[in-house]
Formats: sequence, C-alpha cells, structure tokens
Amino acid sequence: MHIRSYFYILIMCCISSIAVAQNSKFSGPYAQFGIGYQTASPSFSNTSLSAAGQSLTPTISVSNASGFTGTLAAGYNFLSGTPLLLGLGIEYTPFPTSNATASASYSGSVGSYSDSASVRVNNSLNIFLAPALALDQDKLLYGKVGYTGSSANGVNTDFYMGGTSLGFGYKQIMSSGLYGFAEYNYVNYGSLNRSLSGTLKTPGNVSVPATLSSTVTATSTTLLFGLGYQF
Repeated sequence: MHIRSYFYILIMCCISSIAVAQNSKFSGPYAQFGIGYQTASPSFSNTSLSAAGQSLTPTISVSNASGFTGTLAAGYNFLSGTPLLLGLGIEYTPFPTSNATASASYSGSVGSYSDSASVRVNNSLNIFLAPALALDQDKLLYGKVGYTGSSANGVNTDFYMGGTSLGFGYKQIMSSGLYGFAEYNYVNYGSLNRSLSGTLKTPGNVSVPATLSSTVTATSTTLLFGLGYQF
C-alpha cells in the first residue's frame, strides 16, 4: 500500500514538473539589454628583457581596468519538456573597457630600463548556451557557457583576444513579456605572446635597443542588471 502511494506521489510530481516547464513564460525568443560594472585584469608571465646581448628579468606592475559597461543580447529558449530549458544566445558589448596599464622596469649592472603600455578591450561578442531551471511560470535560474571574442587596442598595435565565458543569473517576469534580470559573468581571454621595443640606458648613459617579451593573459568579471522582453 505504501509503495503504491509513493509511486502515485512520484507520478504526480513528474506531471507537475512537466506542467511548470510547459507553462514557463521564458520559452521562445527574447531580447534584452543590461548595464553594470566590469573589471578587466591582465597578468604577465615568462617576461624577459633582451638588451646589450643579455636576457634580463624586469619587474612588472599592473593596474586593472574597471568601469561602466553595457550589453545587448538576444536568444531563444528551447523547452525540453521538464523544468529544464536550454537557451542559445548572442551578446554584444559595444562599450570599450577603460585602459589597463602595465609597467616594466629594470635596474642593474647592465643599466636601467623603464617603459609602460596600456591595453583596452573593444567590441566583445559572446556566443553562449544557457541551461536554465524554471522555478515557476515567472521565475528562471540560468547558467551560461560560451566563447567570447574581442578586439584589443594597445602595445602599439591592435590584436584579437578570445576565450571561454561562464556566467549565471536570475530572471523574473514583471508584466506580460517584460522581465528583469541580474547576471554575473566571467571571461578568460586566454594568452598571447607580445613584444615591446624600448631603450636601455647603460651605466655610461649610452642608449641600447631593448625588447620586452611576455606572455599576456587577461580575465574580466561583469555584474549586470537589466530588462528584457520574452516574445
């Protein structure tokens, strides 16, 4: 008797879960915009300074770039027949980050060297999958995993950076198809080998050509709040 009762309860729970998902207002296409705060963090490794026929080890200092950001996004949430949905989306960030600055210096028996460079990321485009859980018709928890590509300006040249993106967020219907959301995102842009030409001053005050080489990695975090419309 107890077994039959438990079996009945299990069936009812499954039916209820499917009903919640089938009635979820987040199924289908959507568009949204968000504003928030972003921090970009570069780091350097394998750094060397080539000058006067020697390979020297400079000291590196880095400042992060933080400030206002905004995004535009669109996508489609597919209904899977359970409380779980799967979204596919694309997100564009038209605002460049502020400049992140890196300084390199060396002082030793060979001479002295000092130089700095700034980098900022522009026009980020993120393509992502978004698995989601419908809490009820009007509430949605979701995650994001995707690939972000961006152009970057600095170190005397323009270059491309791309890597993995991760995020999570919450959406809630406010009126008809209009919803509000809060979201946190993390991007790892991978690594690039960069070189910067400069000058080392010898103890005799002679200028010697120098080349600073380093492996540059960068990450960013973003906190967003915004509005969207579920069609």
